[in-house]
Amino acid sequence: MKLLSENKFQNYLMYAIGEIVLVVIGILIALQINDWSETRKRKIEEEKLLIALVEDFKENKERIEEAIDKEEDMIRMSKSLIEVMQSEPETVSIDSIRFWVTSGAKSWWNAQFVTGTYDALVSSGKIGVLENDNLKSLLSQFMADIDSGFEDHDESMSYLVEMNKISADITTYLIHDAQREELGLYISKEDFEFPIKKLIENDAYLGLLISKTWLETLRVNYQQKLLYYIKQILKLCETELGKA
Repeated sequence: MKLLSENKFQNYLMYAIGEIVLVVIGILIALQINDWSETRKRKIEEEKLLIALVEDFKENKERIEEAIDKEEDMIRMSKSLIEVMQSEPETVSIDSIRFWVTSGAKSWWNAQFVTGTYDALVSSGKIGVLENDNLKSLLSQFMADIDSGFEDHDESMSYLVEMNKISADITTYLIHDAQREELGLYISKEDFEFPIKKLIENDAYLGLLISKTWLETLRVNYQQKLLYYIKQILKLCETELGKA
């Protein structure tokens, strides 16, 4: 009788242990399925963010490459004007000088970047969804450099404002022919020589132009640095998307 009771207890114990094991296995499977589901959701969310970042930074690449091209043209024309103002302006045509003033000295370019996806990531606290640490670091550095570059932008613009003040009284002679015709400003070509000569002999204008041109050269270098970051960010985003 005692042996029978012991056998029943052992059978019950084995049954209970088996039930516990099944419950534990069930819980582990459920946790694994939940973990897999969360990982999948995270991957899908990361993929959407990567696609959005690629769209933003492709646009940024186009904008900054256009800005760099225009800035480099502006610098070349400004340098031509500086050379003329320091040498013999009589050897250069009035039309060339006017062109260098309007398209070089009076020009100012700056790329406006698309940062909506990154801003949303930071503000929502979802930057951690991006698994690539190098990508997160590059994005952070890119945004920091955008912020730090505004000082040069503002200083360059301040030089341009002062130059425009100096040349304000001869603006009629500087603007493009099409603009002058549109505004109904008809001026004889013979009337151009004196006001243009007056401008290129202005030492204050020359000083401001030299300062602005040097600063624009630094700004191009700065833009080239940002372009490097953009290319690296695009490369990393596309690599991560290739893994999805």
